[in-house]
Amino acid sequence: MHVSKLLLISVLGMWLMGMAWPSYRVMSHERTIQEMSQEMELWRATAQRNVEALEQVVSAQRQDTPRVLELEVTAYTPTVRECNEEPLVAASMRKVRLGTVAVSRDLFEQGWVFGKKVYIQGYGIFEINDLMNRRFESSMDVFMWEQERAREFGRKRLKVALLEI
Repeated sequence: MHVSKLLLISVLGMWLMGMAWPSYRVMSHERTIQEMSQEMELWRATAQRNVEALEQVVSAQRQDTPRVLELEVTAYTPTVRECNEEPLVAASMRKVRLGTVAVSRDLFEQGWVFGKKVYIQGYGIFEINDLMNRRFESSMDVFMWEQERAREFGRKRLKVALLEI
């Protein structure tokens, strides 16, 4: 129900019960509603500008981010030697787990960031969860629990696609 109709019903109800409703309160209430409407319109306009700005940023990132690259892909395990003092916690501050990868920092700076999905040719879909050491470039590390399996995986040159899912 519209606010002015509610106000009219309230005033009529009070009049029928023999109560007086001072007109200054009605005027004050109407002014407050008008102010609130103006404030809501300002919020709406600000939100629309923010959405447009965000869309421009996302669009620019999509244009600058390479979608398919041929990378050196290796595997790593949660050991201090291969990671750091906390090998069970990834750079994303989440726990390490199967189905995740670490990316080199140059890829990370190009938009291959935590939470994004990648498809590694012949191996499937993985989630970016960790960063590799600064000495690596154009590289990706697949997380594995067993060192033997990681060694068997070896070092491969594979096509990797950044997915939009």
